[in-house]
Amino acid sequence: MIYLFTWNSEFLVREKTLNWKNQYLKKYWDFNFVVFNDFKNINKDILTQELLSEWFMWEKKLIIIEWFPLSSNEKSSELTNLWEYLNSIIDKIPENNIVVFSSANLDKRSKLYKSIKKIAIKIEEFNTKNSQDIFNIILSKYKWKIDNNAIDLLIRYKAWNLEKIISEIEKLLITNKNIDIDLIKDNIFPEWEESIFELIDDIMNLKLNNAIWKIETILSQVNVYAFYNNFLANIRVFVYIYLLKDNKQNDISKLLDLKNRAFLVNKNYKINFLQLKEFYIDIVNLDKKMKSGRMVWSEDDILKYEIIKTIVKLW
Repeated sequence: MIYLFTWNSEFLVREKTLNWKNQYLKKYWDFNFVVFNDFKNINKDILTQELLSEWFMWEKKLIIIEWFPLSSNEKSSELTNLWEYLNSIIDKIPENNIVVFSSANLDKRSKLYKSIKKIAIKIEEFNTKNSQDIFNIILSKYKWKIDNNAIDLLIRYKAWNLEKIISEIEKLLITNKNIDIDLIKDNIFPEWEESIFELIDDIMNLKLNNAIWKIETILSQVNVYAFYNNFLANIRVFVYIYLLKDNKQNDISKLLDLKNRAFLVNKNYKINFLQLKEFYIDIVNLDKKMKSGRMVWSEDDILKYEIIKTIVKLW
């Protein structure tokens, strides 16, 4: 019996696989239970024996093949050979042997996936398309323990990473019966990429004192050049949104592939397009200064000072 747990939510795939492990161990203990997850060093003979052999006088056998790399981008010849070998024996697996493949972000074009699809009893896909999907998962898992607005904020703070969100909730629930938005603000620090998004939000609303304070906070945890590149890329998105809205373009979210941040298209800001365009040009010119030698790359404080100076010009 073949099962496949897959798709883009690594957390949900992992959780489903763990649930199967626990259910089997609860019923059968650890008899006839094996997990394969180190495919770089797998022993083909052991794999064959576990997959194709049945155990005398025993009802079931569970073999879990975790995070098997089903991507066609995998260049390892050893793994490619292993795919081909598994593909050749998969239809010979005895009925009483339960084989669970778990793999996030698989390639549905691979031969092995197509073989699994033909004979699998069940293929479950765990997908989180947007922030609403993530919100619903958290709400169903922690109903009555976390407020809705706290979920929204935590999703933003952890940049839509479900595994990190769950981890933070579990830690907060050790000492708190309920999680509200103030608890999130007081105890959870945003991912630095999300901090940049909040920084830009302050700039777009001309809350410039807040923006300068946030720069100091972000640069306490990340290199100034990594910050600059991320900051520039995000500012560029807002410039494109303003331009496309000014040209009355439809489907801006799809055109810019905004995904979880599609709401930005309909959001109103205090900054006008002329201010934003001049600010963006100033930020781009910092890159030109660095590449032309007019700004010394090794001096972190100089780049930080120049970025802050461009923000101050908005006053």
